[in-house]
Amino acid sequence: MFNRIRIQLTIRNAAVLSVILVGLNVSVFIVMKQMLFAQVDRSLMSMEQSQLVPDEQGQVATGGQMRSSLALPTQRAVLFQMDVMDRPIIQLYWTEDDQLIPLPGREQFNETQLKQLLPSKLGESLQSIKVGNQHYRVLKIGNPNHLTIYSSNGSQYKVASQQLLSNISAEIGMLQRLEYILLFGGIAGLVIAVAAGYYLANRALIPIRLSLDKQQQFVSDASHELRTPLSVIQAHTELLLRHPEHTIEQDSKHISTVLQEARRMSKLVSGLLTLARSDSNQLELEIKSVQLDQIVQESVRKMQMLAELKDIIVQTEIDSSIPMNADEERLHQLLVTLLDNAIKYTPEGGLVRVVCRKLAHSVLLEVEDTGIGIAPDNLQHIFDRFYRGDKARTRQEGGSGLGLAIAKWIVEQHQGKIRVESKLSIGTRIFITLPI
Repeated sequence: MFNRIRIQLTIRNAAVLSVILVGLNVSVFIVMKQMLFAQVDRSLMSMEQSQLVPDEQGQVATGGQMRSSLALPTQRAVLFQMDVMDRPIIQLYWTEDDQLIPLPGREQFNETQLKQLLPSKLGESLQSIKVGNQHYRVLKIGNPNHLTIYSSNGSQYKVASQQLLSNISAEIGMLQRLEYILLFGGIAGLVIAVAAGYYLANRALIPIRLSLDKQQQFVSDASHELRTPLSVIQAHTELLLRHPEHTIEQDSKHISTVLQEARRMSKLVSGLLTLARSDSNQLELEIKSVQLDQIVQESVRKMQMLAELKDIIVQTEIDSSIPMNADEERLHQLLVTLLDNAIKYTPEGGLVRVVCRKLAHSVLLEVEDTGIGIAPDNLQHIFDRFYRGDKARTRQEGGSGLGLAIAKWIVEQHQGKIRVESKLSIGTRIFITLPI
């Protein structure tokens, strides 16, 4: 099950990281392309606004009609070239029938290349085109200023459209190198994304695995604890059925055992229900104004008889009038649980001490006994569910291993803290701090 979940999480995490990586690479490429073409486009737009044409001396001027005394070339079309903003700009003038008007210049295109530049093939907006092995940024201008150009032999050319070209081969080469870098970087990034996805999947499965292990352990322990009283009840019930002629007095021992185990199972089920509801946040406290000193005194009074049966002395040091906001029933349950444990694990003739002191902004509760104590190895686990240091003895005493887990939950729900100090054969001391 975990392998399937791990694979699914790895794929999803890698997919998310890959989408982010691809989006970042595409954004970098687009931004770089726009930055590289921005200066070229500004040069072309500036040239369009000036509407410049060459005269007979090779100078640039504007106007409706221009005459050129230079002979027109016959084999190749010669183009005029000038610099605007340190960027060479090539001007091409075309007639209505897509014929190039030859003008003096320094760069030439052959007939095949000129076919790629025909105005009928290019749109009006800025665009990039490859001519031969060179790349150009082209801007087409339709019928600029109704220009007419005359040659020295009287030939007249009516300008139908003008093209402005700027060589961007260097920029294209830079973009291609950037594309290769982003491509290989993207492949490496995908590998890293898969590795990162696998790592994140494993990290995400840790709390799930721990939760599942705890749940399985919880179910296993609960089943074990419920099986014991059920087995006892079943055994004694079968003994009762063997002698249906016996009176209740004759079978009182079996009936008492069945009743005792039924009460133990009821207590266990109640504890399980409390913890289950607390885990799902379905169990809420009924907070109201209470007198903590009265709750402590009432809890001690109820447990006094149990202590007297074992000849245990219960001493109290309780400050008077300690008002606070709390759940009275849960605080009573907390104190009864702690006192029950203290009396249960204290030998006859021992001492149990209960302290309740009011501090500046909190209340300190102490329950101390002179019992058998807790081993250092077990001390850190005493608040775990179903945990018991001596399972055989505590089962005989009626413990289920849920009391201190519920006690800790009650303290934490009141925004308090609980800690334990214990030494073997000396005793245990539990400290609880609750905010007023």
